Amino acid sequence: SLFAAAGLAAAAPLESRQDNASCPVATEGDYVWKISEFYGRQPEGTYYNSIGFNIKATNGGTLDFTCSAYADKLEDHKWYSCGENSFMDFSFDSDRKGLLFKQNVSNDTTYVATTTIPSYCRAGGNGPKDFVCQGVS
Repeated sequence: SLFAAAGLAAAAPLESRQDNASCPVATEGDYVWKISEFYGRQPEGTYYNSIGFNIKATNGGTLDFTCSAYADKLEDHKWYSCGENSFMDFSFDSDRKGLLFKQNVSNDTTYVATTTIPSYCRAGGNGPKDFVCQGVS
């Protein structure tokens, strides 16, 4: 469950929003995972039937593998496993090109992360609506 994420039980109480509060966007930081080599296929131009990407630890960990899912039609907001013994799952939100990740670290700890994947789609060759998409960042 997403609510099993580490630290949620000890979260600070909600406070009213400050109208003059700034919301900086961090472009550098101590990220745990790096996503690269994103690809996907849209056989009808409206949904994905395959998605894959490389995921690598950036905090000194040994995580470094390709995560992928294939189906007649991949469903948005559905969790797909990155593979046996990976303890990693992902969900894709096609309208935002967003990936949501969860990693079960232990019975008490689950890491959760999200990112947006900028991508470029081109003709795939299997009909007028077939597209192959690749990450561009």
